[in-house]
Amino acid sequence: MIPTPRFVLATPPRVIRVERTGVLVIGAGAAGLSAALVAAERADVTVLVRGRLPESNSALAQGGIAAALNDGDSPRSHIDDTLIAGAGLSDRGAVSTLAYDAPDLMRELATLGVPFARNGDNQFALGLEGGHSQRRIVHVGDATGWAVIRQLIAQAQAHPRIRICEGWQAADLLDVGGRVVGTLARNESGVWARFLAEATILATGGTGALYGLTSNQPAALGEGIAMAYRAGAEVADMEFVQFHPTVYCTRADQGFLISEAARGEGGILRTVDGERFMPGYDPRAELAPRDVVTRGIYAAMRRSHSDHVLLDLTHLPVDVLMHHFPTISARLREDGIDIATTPIPVAPASHYLMGGVRTDLNGATSLPGLYAAGEVSCTGVHGANRLASNSLLECLVFGRRAGGAAMRRMLNGELSIEHEPPHSASEHSPLSMQPPAFTWRAALAEIMVAAAGPLRDGGGLRAGLAALESMPAQARPDDGEAITAANAVLAARLIVESALLREESRGGHFRSDFPQTRDDWHAHTVLRRGQAHQLVGTVAPGMAHAAD
Repeated sequence: MIPTPRFVLATPPRVIRVERTGVLVIGAGAAGLSAALVAAERADVTVLVRGRLPESNSALAQGGIAAALNDGDSPRSHIDDTLIAGAGLSDRGAVSTLAYDAPDLMRELATLGVPFARNGDNQFALGLEGGHSQRRIVHVGDATGWAVIRQLIAQAQAHPRIRICEGWQAADLLDVGGRVVGTLARNESGVWARFLAEATILATGGTGALYGLTSNQPAALGEGIAMAYRAGAEVADMEFVQFHPTVYCTRADQGFLISEAARGEGGILRTVDGERFMPGYDPRAELAPRDVVTRGIYAAMRRSHSDHVLLDLTHLPVDVLMHHFPTISARLREDGIDIATTPIPVAPASHYLMGGVRTDLNGATSLPGLYAAGEVSCTGVHGANRLASNSLLECLVFGRRAGGAAMRRMLNGELSIEHEPPHSASEHSPLSMQPPAFTWRAALAEIMVAAAGPLRDGGGLRAGLAALESMPAQARPDDGEAITAANAVLAARLIVESALLREESRGGHFRSDFPQTRDDWHAHTVLRRGQAHQLVGTVAPGMAHAAD
């Protein structure tokens, strides 16, 4: 393996501005805004937004948020369902925190103005999704994420202690003696600035766009994970990538997610010939966990020699479709599909990363001064496979906890900045000509789908790793797209390395050369720059790979 440079920038940029704040939040989805709002109770907060509000994966989330609000339900049942989906690798403490915080948090959001659906007696109208034993999904039609984000943005914009800076690309984390003190960032005009803070919170999202066709936004390339890894933070469980089983490819070749709730309300998966196939693949049929449904769809696609299957909602009443899926219905109507009369062509696409920057229950990473929340983090909630509708919930619960922890640490004076951090490019790799944006994105997606898609094997993973190691590891300060590419390639490499390390199948990680789940791999993969890859948990002796 080739060494990983400390900085993505091959040479230090000319810094025009130095900005100081109490807490710096990088990212403005549900996790970042939740963290900012809590930290701002007693600290000045700066939020860096890569593009423009409300761009984030959170805003795209359709299905809803899981919370035990029914009389027949309980947080304990929510915990049990989450642990089952996590295939033995979920952290019970993190899952308990998530499930017990959820009911009161949903009531608070409703009080703040999020218009969750209600039934006739004004109670929450709760949906059912795959892997849940109870109806516990609160939702705002099929646009829950947008409804929540809109409320969080309004609160943040109105808060006197929060400053939102749009159009800033964070490139490298800055540290002094191993203590993170902020980030080096570039605006859309190419101006570089140091944003220095007593505490820094990463909330940059996941890695779905590495695979091309995805339910995620195009900027979901794992750049925050790459930044943290370069700075020396531990990342964990990167091999566990969830592929959403039902994504529609639009006429513009973009992924559009068809919510899990469509199957929860009775949607049926059929081959292109009209045959229902999931009952023969798993007794839970369409309501099996996502990794099971994804592999069932892949098997059906192979049998029918097709690149898609059909999600059939045509047997459901029209008023149910219009009530539960107005956004989906309207979007597909733009492409000439009436979901009341025509089955929807769908295929699996990258959707969610269970791994990420390793944190404790308060978002603290292995580096002092650095916190992480949301999909960029690995809290231990999701284990090897995320349970449906736990993602927005994790952002809200652990975003708040990270914001509170960062604020408290700042107030305790543990992270005072005495000097501006250096940015040395003494560690670097030779630069080659960076290909145009569409070329590197397409090349990277081709590598990742072939090597680390839903079905993997050792040969494919080794070939993918070799291809990734030939791509540039650093970039010039004047080339924002090349910076994005280099950090994206590193995030992709971490996924492939972790998948190659885990010689078993578990949750979202399936290897055809190791198709069984093995007790001696009941462990977490932990990667840290310059150190041997580790397996943390109950593992067979001697299981470790060399450092990069």
